[in-house]
Amino acid sequence: MNRLSVLLLIAAVSSAAHAQPESSFVDLVRRSGFIFQGTVKAVGESTPGIVREANSAIVSVDRVLESQPPAGNKTGRDVTVRLRGANAVRAGQTATFFTFVYAGGPSLGVEEVGTLPADDPRSLEDRIRAARQTIADEALTRRLQSAQLVVVGTVTAVTPGPRNPDSEHDPLWSRATIRITTAIKGRASEPVVVNFATNFDYLWALAPKPKVGDTGIFLLQPDRERKYRASGLFLLDPLDALPTSELERVRRLLR
Repeated sequence: MNRLSVLLLIAAVSSAAHAQPESSFVDLVRRSGFIFQGTVKAVGESTPGIVREANSAIVSVDRVLESQPPAGNKTGRDVTVRLRGANAVRAGQTATFFTFVYAGGPSLGVEEVGTLPADDPRSLEDRIRAARQTIADEALTRRLQSAQLVVVGTVTAVTPGPRNPDSEHDPLWSRATIRITTAIKGRASEPVVVNFATNFDYLWALAPKPKVGDTGIFLLQPDRERKYRASGLFLLDPLDALPTSELERVRRLLR
């Protein structure tokens, strides 16, 4: 192997080594709900109300970098971290913990997803926000790809749709008529009619529930698996109805 080939190989390996941690960082954030910098106080111990295990550790929360419900703000308090391995950390060590909540009560129990050095917290917060944006863009891209039509429009009418009284979780379909301003993906005769669930039970609580006069971006989904007792297109996911302020983002992701 000549010198040029060696240099190219080293560059490729170095590039892969630098690309992989960022991908891994996004995955850490994806699986976490409580990210903080903390100092390990004891290994093999637990805080009040949390079962002590060989791989549990009491960690004092020095700084919360991201907290999603039900974690709350635990700055200055001790939590129990269920470690991936009993020897993963030692007393006195300070680190950045990526975790999610597994137990609550008098104190908090969190499961370790991963641990990184306690780097500059502001830089880490920026990286976490960027990772969350990447994750959100991935989710929206999937909805955009599955949609048969993506349009900007205004709801001009809402009428009752089919009912299934035999179903405990009947969506209670209604049909929204949308006057199209702009078709971003696909072609449709104008106006377009779309089914949406009016039921607020746990299966349908987050599904879009448009009202007459609502203007937005609508991702109209087909029933490819024929699961629903209604024909036509559907608004099923919270991402299927977006404010028009998201238009540039939608166009970017569709490109």
